[in-house]
Amino acid sequence: MYQGIRSPVIHTPKTLNEFNATILRYPNARIWAGGTYIMSQKEYYPSDSKDSIIDLGGMEEMKKITRNDRFVEIGSMVSASQLLYAGKLVLPAILQETLETLASQIVRRQITVGGSLCIPDMRLALSTTLAILDASAEFKFYQGGKVSTHWIPVARMYDKEGKLALGVDNALLTRIRIGLDYGDFHSLFTVEDPMRNTEKCVIFAFQANRSQNSLSKVQFCMNFPTKAFHMSKDIESKLSSLTLPIHPERVNTISYELVAELKKQHSTITALQLERGRRMFESVLHKLNSKTLQT
Repeated sequence: MYQGIRSPVIHTPKTLNEFNATILRYPNARIWAGGTYIMSQKEYYPSDSKDSIIDLGGMEEMKKITRNDRFVEIGSMVSASQLLYAGKLVLPAILQETLETLASQIVRRQITVGGSLCIPDMRLALSTTLAILDASAEFKFYQGGKVSTHWIPVARMYDKEGKLALGVDNALLTRIRIGLDYGDFHSLFTVEDPMRNTEKCVIFAFQANRSQNSLSKVQFCMNFPTKAFHMSKDIESKLSSLTLPIHPERVNTISYELVAELKKQHSTITALQLERGRRMFESVLHKLNSKTLQT
């Protein structure tokens, strides 16, 4: 049937200690979370790859959701559907909205938090939203036969093209931590499917605090799935000093400042994606103005 192709060896650790021992012994093994991205790749299976697979499905300690007065912690093997089921008492509203955009209800049962964040060369909506929520990720690093633990802000897990950039070959994301001090205004835009129409897709997440007709703590992320993962401290700072409503001319000026910044830092973004990103950005600012005038 498929001559010369054999099934890979599957390792099924039940605890972190078992995983540590396995990855140190088989450093070239592929880590398998939900498998939704890996199995979507053309001709991934069957293949002539000789790499082993480490299946994380049995690691119950990475399937927990906990909350205290300061933050929510989410295990990396929690599925998108499980996280949605946790409800409004646990999750920021923009995170719930983001999870609902991830594929169909059936696929969301397989998508895991860690798997979505750790795709090597593509960023999806979950990364975009967690970046503006100042979420941090706990990683186990495996180098030189040793294991070390590091907390890394989600916004710093990727390079400017959105590729995973941890600085080590072997790492395991174990949990995500989200603080409960986030803005009272949020907005999420997703145009086109990032898996099917990568060259046209744009994902934009925005949050801020509105207080006495002024903006503060503005954070946004514009994601072009395989081309750019863009956050701008300069433009966030400019927005955080503005009074609401923002004059339409100022909205226009800042939106083109963002376009110029994107062009300078990310040369592969298409004209269509740039225009879509600009319009998303302007739409959010006009939405802020509308809410201000209604109150």
